[in-house]
Amino acid sequence: MVSDQRREERAAVEARFSARDSSGAGTLTFTSADVSSGGAFLKSDLLLEQGEPLSLHFEVPGGGPVTAQARVAWVRRFPQAGQVAGMGVEFLSLKDTERAAIVRWLAR
Repeated sequence: MVSDQRREERAAVEARFSARDSSGAGTLTFTSADVSSGGAFLKSDLLLEQGEPLSLHFEVPGGGPVTAQARVAWVRRFPQAGQVAGMGVEFLSLKDTERAAIVRWLAR
């Protein structure tokens, strides 16, 4: 289903993401289930709407901080057995150096 739409391979890694939605009121914290240089799946019972913009911040081990403008690409509201609720986010704006740091991290 969704995996056919991905442009980059995702690696199953857990990272802590801080996020602000378009209102900018407060910070949300998520844990990723997987990450790629093009986006991530964020595990959460608190789900935003598809298309909603986010400002994301997370640390790449050995690569430093990453700040990305993103959007909610899809939402899994009702997980089936073996799945978790959450949302796929697509990075819309990411510095080349940050994208390269993500690629190096995931290649390890």
